[in-house]
Amino acid sequence: MHMNFYMIYSNQYAVGNKPIGIASLAAMTKQAGHEFKLFDCTQFLVIKNAEYNEWNEAGIKRLAFMESKNENRSPKREKVTYDQIIEKVIAEINAYKPDIIGLTALTDDYPLGLRIMEKVKKTFPSIPTIAGGVHATIDPTDVVMEDCFDMVCIGEGEYVMLDIGKRINEKKDFFGIKNLWVKRKDKSIEKNSVRPYEQNLDKFPFPDWSIYPETAFYKPFQGHVYKYGDFEMSRGCPYKCSYCINVQLQAIYKHTGENFCREKSIPRVIEEIKAAIKKYNIEFLRFHDETFLLMSNKRLEEFANLYSKEIGIPFVTSTTSQSITPFTAKMLKKANCVSVSLGLETGNPDLRNGLLHKPTENDVYVRAFKLLEENNIQKVSFNMLGLPYEKMADIFKTIAMNKLCETDVQSVGTFYPYKGTPIRTMLKENGMLNEENEKKLLQGYDFNTLTSGGKSTLYFGDMNDEILTKMNFLFANYTVWPVKLWPLIDLIRHGSKKDRFVELLWNKINHITYFKKFKEWPKKHKAANSTKALEKKYVFDNKKENEFIKLLMENWGEDFREDILAKILLINNDVMKPEFPIPEKHDELKKFLGIEKISTQEKRNIRLKLRNIAKEDSASYKSSA
Repeated sequence: MHMNFYMIYSNQYAVGNKPIGIASLAAMTKQAGHEFKLFDCTQFLVIKNAEYNEWNEAGIKRLAFMESKNENRSPKREKVTYDQIIEKVIAEINAYKPDIIGLTALTDDYPLGLRIMEKVKKTFPSIPTIAGGVHATIDPTDVVMEDCFDMVCIGEGEYVMLDIGKRINEKKDFFGIKNLWVKRKDKSIEKNSVRPYEQNLDKFPFPDWSIYPETAFYKPFQGHVYKYGDFEMSRGCPYKCSYCINVQLQAIYKHTGENFCREKSIPRVIEEIKAAIKKYNIEFLRFHDETFLLMSNKRLEEFANLYSKEIGIPFVTSTTSQSITPFTAKMLKKANCVSVSLGLETGNPDLRNGLLHKPTENDVYVRAFKLLEENNIQKVSFNMLGLPYEKMADIFKTIAMNKLCETDVQSVGTFYPYKGTPIRTMLKENGMLNEENEKKLLQGYDFNTLTSGGKSTLYFGDMNDEILTKMNFLFANYTVWPVKLWPLIDLIRHGSKKDRFVELLWNKINHITYFKKFKEWPKKHKAANSTKALEKKYVFDNKKENEFIKLLMENWGEDFREDILAKILLINNDVMKPEFPIPEKHDELKKFLGIEKISTQEKRNIRLKLRNIAKEDSASYKSSA
């Protein structure tokens, strides 16, 4: 007898990804002689009222990446309503007849997953249900109290799957299994402690990708769609950033005395990749390690030598700025790494060092991005907007950092205080978390990622949701355009969507910024091909400023032409000035970004408070078995 396990993955955003954790669970389950079937929601595009937005369209609008020249290679996602995706899940369960049904979800994915599971449990009340993954791990108390879940898995689940399969074979209940919180008939909860992390990751079988639909394999990079492979060389992160759940995960497993950070051997990694390339014709890789370069130089050199010799296909990854050195950058290049993402977060070092508990100064990022550039590796920055205590001036410091580092891709997101993070607890204590607004966001959830709309759950001083949303889309424009011309972008930031001039201005600026970044025009661009020579009074002395004015006016057309020329004249005569000016010259920009407002001791005090919060939060995970 064997177990039939049915897993629902409720993500809508991460198209082209094959989560390593799910693939590892499937491999472990099948190796033990059981069956595993996945319902991957990313193969569908859940819509409301026949309106929808593809996730990558938003990325293009934010100027984060190019339109794909071979977009037809990407499998099309079937558009379905919420009711239709429920019908598909119910039909699959009827046909598969599982012994147990699971949901795995990140916090952003959880609202959709919860709604699906509510319908599933009502339709199949006798089939046991379990929630796992990141959200269930960091918020087990609320998750396990939902009527649609009988238990919750905390932490890594490979060995949990084997225990569950054994209990199902023996027709026994699930009480006493480590890592599980199990609901009793009286609704009380048995809280079992977590088992130690498996230290030897080589013991796990190769992740099973056969469970994934075609949509999980294809993804664009620099305007070309490739067939991707998703891999890990290590698990765990040693850092204690206040906005990250790793602080909580470290606390959950602390009593086991085992290492949180673990590595696969390099030969194992190479063999895993070779097997996947042979079986699935993979053309491009992504390493999902949270800190890819958190390894010895000796290990990195071993990897670079073997990878370049036996694999060679391009890959992307992310790491910390401190880990980029002349040696590591050289090894990345040797191994054919083509893009590295660094978590810049904010250009305000006081916010980064204190509030975010990430003690990295701005000059470290400058050096890191410079080394990547010297090795011809694409420079990607992760930026947060809407941080606690952040003001508009701080956002422009973040823009200034991107200008200084000359980042190629600016990935921008709105800060969200996830459950299980110390910063969320601190914000609640300080009365800064707008939980009513958070409930509204969840109620108005559009089946895409919870935080993708740019809305925030915080109380602000000089910002609001509308401004934050606009800044998400205008960030790259500010980064690319010369500072003197920012008043044109300021007009968009303050303007109304109903203003036809503002709408036209935004459209034209977006198109010429896209052209400036990617050396080609977007598909929807219609050139006005204006041959009118600009009068001398509209010509700027600075070469970069003049380049943009020339591009703008060549592509403007006749509508509102006098209006835009009037604005340009006011800017050229220094009558219209940027609301948040920053220096343009490199040396002055460095000095501008080196200013500190709070003392080192104050930063330490904030970090100490956040560490104490994390310690107190971890107490709820103590075993009650």
